[in-house]
Formats: sequence, structure tokens, C-alpha cells
Amino acid sequence: MFLAVIVIGGVVAWRKQSVLIGSAAQWYLSRVAEAENTSGKLDRRREILANVNRQLFMPPPSDALVPELYDFVTLVSSRVATGEISLNWVAYLYTTYQRDMVEHRPTGTPRRSMDQVHAELDRLVAFYAIQKRPEQDGIKVGDILGTGEDTISLDEIESGKEIDLRTRGAKK
Repeated sequence: MFLAVIVIGGVVAWRKQSVLIGSAAQWYLSRVAEAENTSGKLDRRREILANVNRQLFMPPPSDALVPELYDFVTLVSSRVATGEISLNWVAYLYTTYQRDMVEHRPTGTPRRSMDQVHAELDRLVAFYAIQKRPEQDGIKVGDILGTGEDTISLDEIESGKEIDLRTRGAKK
């Protein structure tokens, strides 16, 4: 009986892995914020946002913007993991949110509550009519580990093999 529960639980977890990954990401990011809010520090949140901004070719946000931007990233993380919001859209939403903060509230005040950030994220998603694409599965364990069908090896690239970028796989 115990083995059956473990097997069924494993199958459900595997089928819902993007939801679990999203929940874990949101949980982790929330814990980082809680720990730093208690200590009054911004170090880890600043580092995480600097990495996000670097990937978007943007300078790191000012310390005044870090807490609220971090809340935005925390809230959007689970939606990205499940594929509800694509990486392209989240990049646009994040840069838009940051640009608006710089323009309208460069000192970060008044700081929006988590509920207000959530409402603004929902407003942006509705405004741009962002919907999950049917073929978008979300993030899987293989995506995190860098394994799977969509991985292209250095040998494939160097061999001159034609690569179909639409499917991210090598043509056979």
C-alpha cells in the first residue's frame, strides 16, 4: 500500500512538475525576502535582481527599487514556471514595471504592498491579454538540469549540423 502511494505520488509530481517548480521558486524567493526584511538587509535580493537585469542587458536597479521589484519577481516566478507567462512576456513586464518605478517613484516610495504588486501584475497581464499558449508546457526538471530533447551539444554546433531553431532541436 505504501509503495502504491509513493508511486502514484511520484507520477502526479512528475506530471505537475512545472507547478511544483513554480511553487518552490516562489517559496524560496519569499523566504529570502522574509529573512532580509527581518535583518534590514538587501544583499541577496540585490544580487538576484542584478542577475535578472544583467540577463536583460540593464544596469542593476537602485537599492530604493529592490524590495518592490523583488516582490514582482517573486509573484511572477510561479506563472513563468507553469508557462502561464512566457519568458518573453515576463521580460517585457519586468522592464515595464521597473521603468515605471524609475519614472514615477524613483525613491521607491510609496512602496506597494505585495497585494498591490499582485494587482498590478494582474492588470498588466489583462491589459496585454497575455494567455498561456497551448503548446507551452512550462519549466520541467530537464530544463533546469540542461538535459532533454531541446538540448544542443557543442559537437552538433561545431559539426555544422543544420539546427531548427523553431524546435531547438537538430534536424535528423
